[in-house]
Amino acid sequence: FSDKGFSDGMLNQVEREALKTRLLDGRYYANKESFDLEHLHKAPGLQDLDSPQLQPTIGAEGFWINPLARVISFVGACIVFPFIMALLERFVTMSPDQLDNITSQFGPGISILYGTFLSLTLSILYQRQRAITDTVAAESALLVMALRTALNIFKGCPNHMVEAGQTVADQVRTLVKSSRGVEMMQIMYSDPYALLMEQINKFEEQISTEELARKGHSINYCRDLLKDLTRIRSNRLAEEARALPPTHFLILNTMTSLILLSFCVSVLPTIDRIGAPSTESTLIFALLTTTYVLFYNFADDLNNPFGGVYQVRRSTAASHLLEAKWLVANHPELRGKVDFEEVDEDQDRVLIRTPGLGDTWFVKNDFYVSVNNNNDAARENLHNIFPK
Repeated sequence: FSDKGFSDGMLNQVEREALKTRLLDGRYYANKESFDLEHLHKAPGLQDLDSPQLQPTIGAEGFWINPLARVISFVGACIVFPFIMALLERFVTMSPDQLDNITSQFGPGISILYGTFLSLTLSILYQRQRAITDTVAAESALLVMALRTALNIFKGCPNHMVEAGQTVADQVRTLVKSSRGVEMMQIMYSDPYALLMEQINKFEEQISTEELARKGHSINYCRDLLKDLTRIRSNRLAEEARALPPTHFLILNTMTSLILLSFCVSVLPTIDRIGAPSTESTLIFALLTTTYVLFYNFADDLNNPFGGVYQVRRSTAASHLLEAKWLVANHPELRGKVDFEEVDEDQDRVLIRTPGLGDTWFVKNDFYVSVNNNNDAARENLHNIFPK
């Protein structure tokens, strides 16, 4: 684009909104308070399986489902409709017969297109939520099994058990407390599944032939679990990134406006001498507007599977993650040595620990994308790595 103001303004805004839906700041698969250090030894219960947002209709994200929101949209449409009709009466010069021919051909076509597009939108978003729910449930279940198998392999070696326990705890913490952006950076610099596989490989090289014969089956089984975990995690991350872009909702809003405009043009011949529409047409317009606004907010809410009203079902995944927490909290070799605390942060940076390479600080904007962040600056910050 040659127009710098347009490209830096509107397009960057679209990019920022799209980036936010893919990095998913605020992605929680369980209540993170249950994994805090002060609650580590608290026995989990059904209350820990509740959604992280217990009252979504109170916040701005869930306001659309409140009856007050529908009243506002209905009343607002009733107020705006006479002004729209007065504007159309001033500029539309066609005869009533010509208007009737145009609306009878244009209206049904755009309505069919709108229905198809809306059905496709909801189908994509429903499939995404179901896929995320299924993959994270499978991953969390296999993660606990990998932890138990690793502890059995390293039995008698406390240092190896603590190292394996902390590696799994890091992945649990990522699922419970971190954004998708943090997890992708963790994969690049300190992948828990790769680290656990490396620990098992090194342990296999160090043990005797007799011990290898006893633990060989468990070692192979744990390797298979880690392969499955890596595959399932990649599927989950891919599904998390399949949010619909802002352009998709722009198209949806455009078709909605065309349908409402078609209705306004169709009732234009029925206005009275002073240019006021009938009460019936005003009410129908308000009902259509309220319905379309409700559909839009419903689709927009589904586009954020970790916020709003329609969220990913976390109870299955949360139960397995809490199982891992309870195992770590009560295991005699792990108790007091393994935790689920978040990575260190200061005002502008986030710490990532990479075994063998030391500590590395990254610019926080690379992980937590804000609407106010500039995309060009964020791209430049990807290369600004500050060693501690």
